[in-house]
Amino acid sequence: MEIIADYKNKTEWNNFVADNTSPSSFLQSWEWGEFNEKILGNKVVRLAMLVDNKLVMTASLIRKELPSGHFYYYCPRGIVWAKDFMDKRADYYRPILKKAEAELGEAVFLRLDLPYEHKDYLAGFLGRLGFRKPKILTKTSEPKSTLLLDITRSEEDLLEKMNQKTRYNIRLAEKKGVKIRIMNYESRIMDKDIEKFYQLSKEMAGRNKIKIYERSYYEKLVNFFGQGDKDVKLKLYLAEYEGRALGSIMVVYFGNGATYLHGASSNEHRELMPNYLLQWKAIMEAKKEGYKIYDFWGVSEENRHWAGITRFKHGFGGKTVEYLGSWDYVLNKKWYNLLWGAKFFKKIIP
Repeated sequence: MEIIADYKNKTEWNNFVADNTSPSSFLQSWEWGEFNEKILGNKVVRLAMLVDNKLVMTASLIRKELPSGHFYYYCPRGIVWAKDFMDKRADYYRPILKKAEAELGEAVFLRLDLPYEHKDYLAGFLGRLGFRKPKILTKTSEPKSTLLLDITRSEEDLLEKMNQKTRYNIRLAEKKGVKIRIMNYESRIMDKDIEKFYQLSKEMAGRNKIKIYERSYYEKLVNFFGQGDKDVKLKLYLAEYEGRALGSIMVVYFGNGATYLHGASSNEHRELMPNYLLQWKAIMEAKKEGYKIYDFWGVSEENRHWAGITRFKHGFGGKTVEYLGSWDYVLNKKWYNLLWGAKFFKKIIP
């Protein structure tokens, strides 16, 4: 067994992640690490484990800053294990954690957001290893539950299995003249289209009282992944009516999956149902290009603030998947508890 803290082979890494997660976890891709390190300025540690010279585990760990000059490392939708090694993984977590602890410097904790469905025995196993459910930064992890749509089925079957109202709204938008424009990695996404997405995002944020990223983040995301030379790709979809932007979504493609990552919508002409047609066109585009799963990226039956978007996504059919969620491995108990208890910290980051 060999555990490497700075794995170098991009092709092997991406192939491994794509083949051993479903939908393929773009958050554990080489490019997502590059985006964080080169564009956002977050250090990335790529852990890999080989057994008999065969790659059996990868984990992309991203450094995140905390108040008071401290930091932690986050492993979104990781660790990734080889499918044929899953039964043996329990014996290797401790040496991996020991290696991680040696490589992560003065990190307060390591957070895993495992790409596996919730099982009580897995949660119990993580607890016995020393992991705990997060006390801090409880709103900054990836969605615990998502909706996955199998798009290997025929177009007719997809339409038949969706909610009748969803099917009606798709046809209504088409009939009323809503047009969908697709900007992809084959032609540069224009700044004016990024601006339209951002303005729609601000409009939506004001309506729903939610937080969004700065314009510069979306611009960096599009400019980095909107090129054709990467295994992870991005497309920007724009719904327009009589030349006016009514809605927009960003979809990320990697391995066997297409993921609806960000969306925005206008307050105007909501009766035209542009968001239904947007999603349908994105689903059909992913299907045409040979992807197998469309990930709607986040649903919640408990959170009332998510009720509307959850109903909207469920209308397309699919299967709800609940992941194990976030787990913290505390490396500095003193600072972890201090940050948890500090009133200033709770005000800065909930």
